[in-house]
Amino acid sequence: MDTTPLSHALKRIESLITRPAESLDDPEERRLEFQRRLERTRRLMACLGDPQDEMDIIHIGGTSGKGSIAMLCESVLLAAGLRVGTHTSPYLQTSLEKARVDGRLITPEEAIRLTDEVMRCVDDVRHNRPELGAPHYAEAWLGLALRHFADQGCEVGVVEVGMGGRYDCTNIVTPRVSVINTVHYDHTRVLGETLREIAFHKAGIIKPGVPVVVGDVPPEALEQIEAEATRRGARLIRLGRDIHYEPVMLSRNGGRFHYRGLGMRLDDLKVGLLGCHQFANATVALAALELYAQGRGIALTEAAIRKGLAQARFAGRLEVMQHRPAVVLDGAHNQEKMGALITALPKVFDYRRLIMVLGMLETKAAAPILRMLAPLASTLITTAPHVKGKPAIPAEELAALARQNGGQDVRADGEPLDALALATSLAEEDDLVVVTGSLYLIGEVRAHWHSADDIIARRTMFPNGG
Repeated sequence: MDTTPLSHALKRIESLITRPAESLDDPEERRLEFQRRLERTRRLMACLGDPQDEMDIIHIGGTSGKGSIAMLCESVLLAAGLRVGTHTSPYLQTSLEKARVDGRLITPEEAIRLTDEVMRCVDDVRHNRPELGAPHYAEAWLGLALRHFADQGCEVGVVEVGMGGRYDCTNIVTPRVSVINTVHYDHTRVLGETLREIAFHKAGIIKPGVPVVVGDVPPEALEQIEAEATRRGARLIRLGRDIHYEPVMLSRNGGRFHYRGLGMRLDDLKVGLLGCHQFANATVALAALELYAQGRGIALTEAAIRKGLAQARFAGRLEVMQHRPAVVLDGAHNQEKMGALITALPKVFDYRRLIMVLGMLETKAAAPILRMLAPLASTLITTAPHVKGKPAIPAEELAALARQNGGQDVRADGEPLDALALATSLAEEDDLVVVTGSLYLIGEVRAHWHSADDIIARRTMFPNGG
């Protein structure tokens, strides 16, 4: 297919990639830019007709599990017969992933049309409110996605927080339900060095009178979230107190668990997403959907829940790409995600040796992740994803750090696809190859099985099945 007009449109939005507020060294200047971000996003939305007000919103934040919960909510809502728009970030292979309706990516034609509309509004904000600066890349994509959802008649928009929450551009929405799944150490330069500081940012998505579902968070973080909910008059639902799950079994075909929710008790639910951490994610997602259905007077049937959970898929998260040898992709780019991956691997897969490919961005703390990962891998191959505006840790530098943190057979190859080829060439049929770290690395490597052109043409992350 001819993607030239689409490429031109996407480059127009990419031209808005600039130095983010998070990279500013002066805390006061960073705070002011955070405030400008929210105000210019509101102005951008107003120019686009405030599409966020044309549908119900489920707003999903937290350190980890946001994307999984978004996919689970989308799948169950679709099974319930609702029209659903989903906005997640970052993307894996094409930015069109940021605007999905009923699980299908926006068409190139619609993306081109809406790019014109969004860029017109970007210019409007730039010229009429110069003190705010021009809307940035993430803000433009949020506007494009929400305008697309409204144009397509979506009843529900599932919106994932980009980073933090309080000052994230998505925080201009007023949702029906909010979710704060977990709070752990990530983006500490911006969000703070303590869990309490990080929780301050996460809790910022709580809105007055809007119920919030909270996953497994440490006491220090929970205290901050509970205080925010009290100030906002928001009902708080906690995993482990108000909602519960009981694992039944786990395999490479998914897992089964019992759900004990707000009004529903469901046994032997199958969840299509792999890993024991998905039981908690599914429980949080179902509680959010219970609250949404109750608030809107919508029937959320057991049949829809069972179908939606079982059919849920999420590209690049414990995704099995091939067998003999098995190759798994998982974007574990922080300590919490890496812990979930390490826990899941021996429970989900049978393998003799573990061969891993790792690539990380410079903004991530590599040493703590390598301390967890390096001693477990029979062979660790470091590489470096290619990302515009986001430098990766050089492969040789990451390899040296891996050796310092328990890595034995450590090799480096700066080209991700070459690193993948090396890993599979070393693997026997009963070995397991895992590509992990940056989601940008996962996207590059995933193209070996699913090209971006095929994804765009067929409007699905799984154009060749799988």
